[in-house]
Amino acid sequence: MPRGKAPKSKSGDPSQQTLDFAAMMLGDSLDVPVKKQSYSVSEITALLEEAIEEHPTLGGSVVVQGELSNVKRSSRGHVYFTLKDEGASIGGILWASTANRLNFDLEDGLEVYLTGRLEIYRPSGSYSIVGSRIEPVGVGALQLAFQQIKARLEAEGLFMEEFKKPLPEFPERVGIITSSTGAVIHDMLRVIRRKNPLVDVVLAPVKVQGEGASLEIAQAIRELNHAHYNLDVIILGRGGGSFEDLFCFSEEPAVRAVFESAVPIVTGIGHEPDYSLCDAAADYSASTPTAAADWAVPDIQAIVENHAILARDLLENMAELILYYEQTLDHNATRLVELHESCLESCGHKLEQRQERLLSQFNLAFQKQEQRLAEAAAVLDAYNPLATLARGYGVASDSQRKVIRSVRQVNAGDAITLRVSDGEIQCQVTGRQEV
Repeated sequence: MPRGKAPKSKSGDPSQQTLDFAAMMLGDSLDVPVKKQSYSVSEITALLEEAIEEHPTLGGSVVVQGELSNVKRSSRGHVYFTLKDEGASIGGILWASTANRLNFDLEDGLEVYLTGRLEIYRPSGSYSIVGSRIEPVGVGALQLAFQQIKARLEAEGLFMEEFKKPLPEFPERVGIITSSTGAVIHDMLRVIRRKNPLVDVVLAPVKVQGEGASLEIAQAIRELNHAHYNLDVIILGRGGGSFEDLFCFSEEPAVRAVFESAVPIVTGIGHEPDYSLCDAAADYSASTPTAAADWAVPDIQAIVENHAILARDLLENMAELILYYEQTLDHNATRLVELHESCLESCGHKLEQRQERLLSQFNLAFQKQEQRLAEAAAVLDAYNPLATLARGYGVASDSQRKVIRSVRQVNAGDAITLRVSDGEIQCQVTGRQEV
């Protein structure tokens, strides 16, 4: 028998070959006279590899159920983990090409079905399963991914009401993100044109399902947020479909782009029962794409009618206001006249009182002045030279009308004037005599 090869049975059954090999190795305990033969570690490992490869169950793809633990991702994107149950554990590997296609996160404690092939790692003699597919137990992969994304983004506050932006009351430019084919875009445009043909529409065509759709949606949202589009609101829409079809609207790139949009976003994804995480992050979520278009764009006819009602109400209010102010003005004018008359009457009384007081003060002052004048007149009369002249005295003055007080002021022959009480006497000095 060649070294390193298990003995082959006549049946050719690989499992029987393994049993024969085991019997050879355990010949003493089985009382089988087998010659003992030594094997290297590499030979034993090679035999085990051969046995696994030729086994009808283990040699192909197997599905193993177990709980994940020690999940780690390498810098190259490969994922290493342990798959265990109550009695045993086995190593597992997902190469980066497989791991990058997963919609959900692998985490410790997650119960999964792992599909893959058993492989032995010769340097350590350990065996593991190299997975080609992995699915959560009890829930679909997309449903689990949905729950994980929702929990993560909800913890970050992306669905909180306080971050919702108000929708514009009268939008002039509307962006639409949806597929450029199909009935959805035509239905939305028909609603917008019927309600308000003055609104400008900017279409950003994207994939609305399948791989890469979420990234296209996120890129379209960021593109329509550029200032040169000058949009007032964005509608993100898609027709009905399965949970799998609508899953791209719950993937993280699209949901984050909806939350981060500076332009308000209205979603209309699927039909009434359908729900996506973009709906949760949007500023307003409608039940269908056409309902989203109907909600985002106001009815111009309703606006015109409402403006007519407002104009009528405004005119009625203005008429009532004018009547009110006319009545108020009349009332205030009447009161002003009354107050004016009252004020005039009060001022008249005060004026009369002041006139009486002034007249009384004037009379008193006049009497005082009259008395003082009489006293001054008496004093003046006492010193009046005319009174002295009336008693027989006279006042002499020279030709210059200077009073002559001394005989030395005149000479014989000078002409003088003598003033007496009733007139003047022209005299001539004949002589003088000093006393």
